Amino acid sequence: MAMAPDTIPATGSSDSSGTTSSGSTTLLKQVHRMLTPPADLLEWKDMPQHLQFNPYVLTGYRPLQGVKGCLSSLFYVHNETINILTHGIPIVYILATVPAMMPWEKDYRFLSWCHLVGSVAPWCGSFVYHLFMNLENGEGIYYRLLQLDMLGIWISQSFGALPMVTATVYCLNFPLKWLLIISYSLLCIWGLYKAMTASSPWQRRLCFLLPFSMRILLTLLRISKLGGGNPTSLTHVFLQDAVSAVGGVIGAMHIPEKWFPGSVDIYLNSHNIMHVLVVVAVYSMHQATIRDIEWMQRAECNGLNYTSTLNIDSINGSHLEL
Repeated sequence: MAMAPDTIPATGSSDSSGTTSSGSTTLLKQVHRMLTPPADLLEWKDMPQHLQFNPYVLTGYRPLQGVKGCLSSLFYVHNETINILTHGIPIVYILATVPAMMPWEKDYRFLSWCHLVGSVAPWCGSFVYHLFMNLENGEGIYYRLLQLDMLGIWISQSFGALPMVTATVYCLNFPLKWLLIISYSLLCIWGLYKAMTASSPWQRRLCFLLPFSMRILLTLLRISKLGGGNPTSLTHVFLQDAVSAVGGVIGAMHIPEKWFPGSVDIYLNSHNIMHVLVVVAVYSMHQATIRDIEWMQRAECNGLNYTSTLNIDSINGSHLEL
């Protein structure tokens, strides 16, 4: 009588399934660990006075550390993590994409450099400031880092805005054109002085008021048709300042943590929101700059009257993929 063959257990598939499940569980644990603030983070009341700038963010503060400790804070969550990442990631992305979009021929090389440097500078200063703000070297080093942050903002406000300023006055008569460009440059120099000597948060917020006001006047000049620039960039010209102004107001008013103290310490506090909004503002600056430079390459001026052979199809082309 024939014997039925023994059944061989399907251990291979079950082992594979078990390994996959174990691997997924381990990965989830690692992600959960990275997204969970460590227990040794401090509270607002434990911090030195120069780091107590938001009384509504109550927890999640890193202790005072050396350079190595600050760098290691990139790999765990604290109340500066979002601020570091939202300005660190744009540095890499901008340097990888924007240079290929710019016209580097002789006539527009300077404006291309202005745009590239103006786009990346605020993130560099902000990234370094937020990463190393808890250095154990004292208040003096902290204020040097804060000045570096303000310098990056100033570069964006001055050099970064020059393509827009140049396009706006492009077809004005020679004396008026250069009077406006030089006036804006002088206001920016004044803003740099105020930024480097500011001693309070409100002084720092208001140090770029005059260049900001002149950009508003230049935007009105574009709306009146007396100014130049690509008509399709007008929305972005408006947004680049409007969005950053909204972010500044949110940051100054400490919204929403003022309403829910301690509830948004790690995510979605006013400084996080402001950081995201200024990234959006620089995106609009980029869009406006690319359109304006393409417009200047094709514009033909005749006094205050000008025409442009700009091909609208190119606006949706590869130059604007950022």
